[in-house]
Amino acid sequence: MKKMCDAIFIHIPFCIKKCGYCDFLSFSCEEKSKIDREQYVKKLIEEIKLYPKLNYDTVYFGGGTPSLLEVKEIQRILEELNINIGAEVTLEVNPQTVDLEKLKGFREIGINRLSIGIQSFNNEKLKVLGRLHSRERALKTYKDA
Repeated sequence: MKKMCDAIFIHIPFCIKKCGYCDFLSFSCEEKSKIDREQYVKKLIEEIKLYPKLNYDTVYFGGGTPSLLEVKEIQRILEELNINIGAEVTLEVNPQTVDLEKLKGFREIGINRLSIGIQSFNNEKLKVLGRLHSRERALKTYKDA
C-alpha cells in the first residue's frame, strides 16, 4: 500500500495592507494589533490540538502575510506539529516584512522553503499593484534568502 502524503495549510490572515488583487481572507495591521495576532496564534494552536496528530510531509504557511508573525510565534505553531524528517516547510514572505536576521531565524526553526511575494521587479508595476516594496528591496530579500 502506498503511503499517503500528509500536508497542512496554515492560514495567517494578517497583512501590512490589503492588496486590491487579493481575494484571500486577510486583515491589515491597522485593523489588527499585535495582541490580536498573538491571540490568533494561541487559538490556532488550540485548534491544532483538537485533531489527531499526523506526521506531515508538507507544511505551508500562507496568507495574508505569515512573515508578519514573529519567529517565535511560527516556532510555537511548528512545535505542535509532527513534521517528518525531510519535510518541506514553506512560509510565504513579503519582502517588506523580513530582513536577514528574521530569515535566519525562520531557517533555524525549520522553515526550508520560502514563497517570496515579489510580483514584479518593475517599480512602476509594483506601485500599480499597491505593493509596499521596491525592486531593490525585493532583490535584497531574494539574495538574503
